[in-house]
Amino acid sequence: MIPEKVQDAIRKAREKGHIVCLTGAGISAESGIPTFRGKGGLWEKYDPQTYAYPEGLLLLLRQNPKKLADFVTDFYSVLLDAKPNPAHISLAALEKKGILESVITQNIDDLHTLSGSQRVRELHGNAFRIRCAFCRKARELGREEMRAFLSLLKISPVSRTRILKILSRFFPRCSCGSRFRIDIVLFGEPLPEEALTGALRSLEHCSLFLVIGSSLEIYPAASLPLYAKERGATLVEINDEPSALSHIFDYRIKGQASMVMPEILKILEA
Repeated sequence: MIPEKVQDAIRKAREKGHIVCLTGAGISAESGIPTFRGKGGLWEKYDPQTYAYPEGLLLLLRQNPKKLADFVTDFYSVLLDAKPNPAHISLAALEKKGILESVITQNIDDLHTLSGSQRVRELHGNAFRIRCAFCRKARELGREEMRAFLSLLKISPVSRTRILKILSRFFPRCSCGSRFRIDIVLFGEPLPEEALTGALRSLEHCSLFLVIGSSLEIYPAASLPLYAKERGATLVEINDEPSALSHIFDYRIKGQASMVMPEILKILEA
């Protein structure tokens, strides 16, 4: 599937230094999570102008708590059913062998961590983690906890008072006095500084930058390939469809990441 010249370029780039990977929604789509904007995605059913902004979610809580409960249930039901695919597993194997420095991801589904990756820089947060809205202290919100949370949301009748009681149970007050919230970057919110700074630092001496399943339309993540290229990295894009920045890549592999990444693992192991 991978042309010989691309295989040679991957091997040569690997000899010069470390590898970094950026993943987008496409890699998780192969695990059964539709892209937000794609066919069957969440934004077909729910208007992002309401459901993707903190102000919109707060307004729903006050005015239509049933719609908020339905949205949260639909959103998490898909995530809870998803499992890492061979692309996630191949990246974890590359990290374990000391070949891959880190994964930078735009995804919030926690599939990289589930697959065994240790160094994951989550630009848009993690749907299975909560953080304090003030001091940013964070802790994991396990899948079983989330299932229990959803089961309570599904019990009728759904009212604002009842939802607030459920939220206070699963999103308690922090020791600083503020409230925990889900650790997802909503529209209009800044990216976590630690994750973005770490991503940029990892690209400083990167020799090979793999970009998997990203449309490269959302900034600042979309600026990372150019940042790496300016520092001498070889860029390889793995995607079913061209991205907004396909023209800046040195090589492009058309195909599913779950098929391509096991091949790249074999190339880099040799």
